[in-house]
Amino acid sequence: MTALASDIRQTSVEPGTLAIFWLGQAGFAFKNSAGKVVYVDPYLSDAVERVYGFKRMMACPIAADEVEADLVVCTHEHLDHTDTDAIPVIARRTAARFAGPSECTTLFRQMGLTADRCLLLEEGKRAEAAGVGVTGVYADHGTLAPGALGVVLDFGGIRVYHSGDTAYRPDRFQYAASLRPDVLIPCINGAYGNMDAREAALMVRDINPGLAIASHFWMFVEHGGDPARFLESCAAEAPGVKAIVMKPGERCLVTGP
Repeated sequence: MTALASDIRQTSVEPGTLAIFWLGQAGFAFKNSAGKVVYVDPYLSDAVERVYGFKRMMACPIAADEVEADLVVCTHEHLDHTDTDAIPVIARRTAARFAGPSECTTLFRQMGLTADRCLLLEEGKRAEAAGVGVTGVYADHGTLAPGALGVVLDFGGIRVYHSGDTAYRPDRFQYAASLRPDVLIPCINGAYGNMDAREAALMVRDINPGLAIASHFWMFVEHGGDPARFLESCAAEAPGVKAIVMKPGERCLVTGP
């Protein structure tokens, strides 16, 4: 068993606290005080290299057959967010439900998941699974994935806003901001229409969470990303927000307001 799989299993989360683990790229795992585990955009295979030739630059901190999840959320259909090699493995060994916009739920069904395990996410609507609220919010991934979403996860009072893949669109992020997320996880890679490090810091300023965690960088050389500039830009644009960069497999504990 990898160290991360063991850490997620053994971590005991106190009430009012949330454990966050970075999987690399846009992937995160969350564990709440009820012991429920939610994965968002887990990329746990080499599917992108197999299909597009983009080599993984970060070792995978957990294997798909080690995942113990109650809910898996995918923000859009690209393989580094909806891992069509890993999801069937997770589905076979867990009772998890799989949530995403319609393009993702279509892929889930093609991968053999039954309808009762698929949860459709739509912009502006809240769904719930495993006692965790999931609200689809606006994301602009252009023509690459017109149905892409961000998500706001509500872990019983601690709310996490995962931007998904998006350009900087401050006028369209207002609804997500109104949900008052405690944690913001923006993409920072600045390629394929996504925010770069400085734009992500502007989003941090606009949303004003307690904690901001950089994501979506350094997995592929084609994607790029500058986490040091993200930290510098956050210090300049949002000095009241704690901004961090995690290493793959690292755990961060967040206490609610």
